[in-house]
Amino acid sequence: MFDLPTEKVYNKKGYQVMKMKWSLQQLHKHNGKPFSFSGTFNFEKEIENISDILGISEVEVEGIGRNVFEDDFKFDLHIRATLTLEDARTLEPVLYPLDLEVSEVFSTNPDNADAYFVEKNTIDLRPLVWECILLEKPMRIVKEEVTDN
Repeated sequence: MFDLPTEKVYNKKGYQVMKMKWSLQQLHKHNGKPFSFSGTFNFEKEIENISDILGISEVEVEGIGRNVFEDDFKFDLHIRATLTLEDARTLEPVLYPLDLEVSEVFSTNPDNADAYFVEKNTIDLRPLVWECILLEKPMRIVKEEVTDN
């Protein structure tokens, strides 16, 4: 298995932000063999307009990608992060850990309804990771009450 390099980028706060974004040409260089990758994303900017997410840790992503058919690529991702949400009763901050396993296919075929459509011959995992986090965020959360027995 090959390790696929990811481009290192730093934001204004000095955090390293990984761009898990590759051209189809880069991905085809693996000749159908699986490749692994890992890195982190910072979604602080994305949560600015979401009132019930108070904070988000760096999002750790590890995965394996492979070419499954012509320009179709499958990515198996392991996503870990911690959301800081508001308690539905007290409005106090509550830490909500996420540990997700996700498998998705990207395709250049617009008729493939089971896959993410590849635009401009580039696969970018950032929007997929953000979508998975939003889908896993609970509608409401209540901090567990601690009882002494």
